[in-house]
Amino acid sequence: MLDTIPVPPPEHETPDPPGDPLGRLAGLCVRHRRPLLAGALIVLLLAAAVVAGAKDRWANGGFTATGTRAAEAERVAARYGADAADLVFYIRADKPVDDAEVAEAGRRITALVAGRPGVNAAQSYWTTGSSLLRSRDGEGALIRVDLAGSERDGAVASRALVPAVRKAAAGLRVDATGPAWLNAQATDESERDLERGELLAAPLTMIILLLAFGSLTAAAIPLAVGAVSVAGALAVLATLTLTMPITVFAINICAALGFALSVDYALFIVTRYREELSRGVESRRAIALSMATAGRAVLFSAATVALCLSALFVFPLELLRSLAWASILVVGISSLTSLLVLPALLAVLGPRLDRLDPFRRFRRGRGRVGGGSPVWRRIATLATARPLLCGGTAAALLLALALPFLHARFATIDEKILPASSEPHRTAQLLRGDFADPPDRIIPVILPRANAATDAPAIDAYARRLSALPHVAHVLADTGDYRAGLPVRTAESAPKPEETAADGTTRVDVRPAAPPEPSRPAVVGSVLRVVGTADSQSPDTVALVHRLRTLPAPQPHLVAGKAAELTDTKHALRDALPYGAAIMLLGTLVMLFLFTRSVLVPIKAVVMGLLSMTASLGAIVYVFQDGHLRSLVGHFTTDGTLETTMPLLTLAVAFGISVDYEVFLLARIKEEFVRTGDNTRSIVFGIEHTGRLFTAAALIVAATMVALTMSHVTMLKTVGVGLAVAVVVDATVVRGVLVPALMRLTGRANWWAPSWSLPRRPRDTGAKLPDARTEARPELVGQAADSAADGGDRPAG
Repeated sequence: MLDTIPVPPPEHETPDPPGDPLGRLAGLCVRHRRPLLAGALIVLLLAAAVVAGAKDRWANGGFTATGTRAAEAERVAARYGADAADLVFYIRADKPVDDAEVAEAGRRITALVAGRPGVNAAQSYWTTGSSLLRSRDGEGALIRVDLAGSERDGAVASRALVPAVRKAAAGLRVDATGPAWLNAQATDESERDLERGELLAAPLTMIILLLAFGSLTAAAIPLAVGAVSVAGALAVLATLTLTMPITVFAINICAALGFALSVDYALFIVTRYREELSRGVESRRAIALSMATAGRAVLFSAATVALCLSALFVFPLELLRSLAWASILVVGISSLTSLLVLPALLAVLGPRLDRLDPFRRFRRGRGRVGGGSPVWRRIATLATARPLLCGGTAAALLLALALPFLHARFATIDEKILPASSEPHRTAQLLRGDFADPPDRIIPVILPRANAATDAPAIDAYARRLSALPHVAHVLADTGDYRAGLPVRTAESAPKPEETAADGTTRVDVRPAAPPEPSRPAVVGSVLRVVGTADSQSPDTVALVHRLRTLPAPQPHLVAGKAAELTDTKHALRDALPYGAAIMLLGTLVMLFLFTRSVLVPIKAVVMGLLSMTASLGAIVYVFQDGHLRSLVGHFTTDGTLETTMPLLTLAVAFGISVDYEVFLLARIKEEFVRTGDNTRSIVFGIEHTGRLFTAAALIVAATMVALTMSHVTMLKTVGVGLAVAVVVDATVVRGVLVPALMRLTGRANWWAPSWSLPRRPRDTGAKLPDARTEARPELVGQAADSAADGGDRPAG
């Protein structure tokens, strides 16, 4: 891969760079190296200020599908105060909440909240008397807050509102939870994780590069390119928040992805450049040759990963679409930085690249990246000698790693993405334990055309049927409380005198903080609050939502709540999945065919990518759903489900990187096959001369992903573990064993192409001139020249 284009011995060199467009671009970067490096330094200095200025502009939420029945129901429920609260305050006192002093403080705090900027409405036990807002022991009560604007606006408002309530509630304990406070805390945590992650990833990457290159100078170059790429990408993302929603989690994911890819790209190019120098090629020409070969592979890699990420646009989740935009942008910036800044750095260092080698005295032969590896040669020899045994064993291992995915269960985001010690998580757990009917178990069923007075008999009959459904604890309606198909009256749910209407019906629904004026007409519509026996993520609750939607109602009805949103989100993702898979797979097949001029190679590359993906999926389920290996990846909370969006993002990125590595390997194998015509020898040669490179590249990606696994946000841990497993498995089991075994079985058919495919014009890169190997065998010069005519000298790297 890294020495695929033969170069002439020194006496045949010319000072001009090759005629390849990337070679000419490299020459331009070399001539203007000082302005380029100065610009890169300015990017580093300005990026921090730009990102810091966007602190409150990052988007939050977007974890549920848009345009669904549940989304419409939630909008309607908001008119009746039955939608999910954006912010919930849990107020605890040392005496009953009905005590005059506590009640006065509760009403005062509720009025304070209702009057704050960014608040649409505030309701509490003290202003509504609803038993749903009072704890079992009577010493705690809730204040429900509906915030104005988007989810991002809600998170910003909550940052000011929570401290204000704590200050006003002197003598009372105040805990906060809800989506807005969860988003605000997750944003702060992700920013802290970014700092910790970069401090961890950079030293690990430096150690790997130092061991691979054997030179502090050479190892520092990929790190510099990675730093510029990440800084530039984050600055552009921060600017884009002015015009479109960019999720806050893009900061961490794109920083890790951009750093990993840009360091990998620089690794490929610097390795090729060092090989050219070792052959006696002049520095300027070596840069051009490196960019014309390894640089071309970088462009193709970036295009492949971006194509795979574009499949996320078909999913109707704002979070995934936001991450797709951000990830594609960071991939593009990483490739451009490698193609523009890296040549300038190489030109400045020139032959001094290999200085400061602390391991020089311990090296024997070609022990660095890019040279032949005896270990990988032995592995490839064994795989090609016993292709059925080795290939079958490798495939069985990958399928075994994927087995946990067979029992995967998906859910939407909740407070469990944060540590159990975080306030949103801790408070949500308190609500589940302290309240008979926790908020997340309530499923609002809205009858928009009903009238509580004139339609009371129909509402009563409907509430009886709802309360008799499986997994229903009871139903609270305008006409009373119903359990197991019968109306009931308990001391806890008994209405206060002022809550009893003239016709004897009980008004237990949550009313606005300010009581309506007597002359104000009654709002048309009725809300029945179905209280389930399990939390909103439970399969029983999801099944209950389906029954609520299909059970005949006295008039058209809507089902709102978190369980309904989860149900519709899963259906929306399932419907979009075939389209996303088609974009990723068919697009990759076409690009690989155009690049390799082979029919079989693209199909095998896609299959290998899918196998790597299955291993990654199995690892995600095994760790984050089943709860294993917590001591290794850090503590997290699991309830036997997986958050829906992060596995999709992980698979898209993992597939792109897998296909990228496949092409680098196949390009090296094809070049040797063109030279020798020996399929088995070419396979072994390709594995031998790329094994160290892929090992180093995979370790760099894995080391970068370790920074994500150290995050306190479980979603980021999921991406880190999934990608780390994918690249390590891909660089070892897939590339080292499965690929050579399969290529040995398919033989010369690997490079068959239909006759109607057009040949590609050879590039003027010196490919037809002999190198050290073709000088020893003159007859191979003609073969190499002939192969150039049909694209044989245009591998990925």
